[in-house]
Amino acid sequence: MGIEDLPALERYMYDPVHLAGDLEIIPHLARIAVGPDVSDDMDPALAGRLMAMHEEKAARHPEWAADLGPLVTFA
Repeated sequence: MGIEDLPALERYMYDPVHLAGDLEIIPHLARIAVGPDVSDDMDPALAGRLMAMHEEKAARHPEWAADLGPLVTFA
């Protein structure tokens, strides 16, 4: 899947269908790996921006964060 830019990613992250789908899919996952191949953008600040977006979503949706947290590994 490809997402054009950070505003598009944010719309995707908070889309009601995506939020509902996360809660259905997460229980079936063993782990989620997050690594440097997440983008072809070479901006060194991108990782920090993505982490800030993740942290904001976790703050808004603590149930999501609690379910996802144990599955995430960083490469």
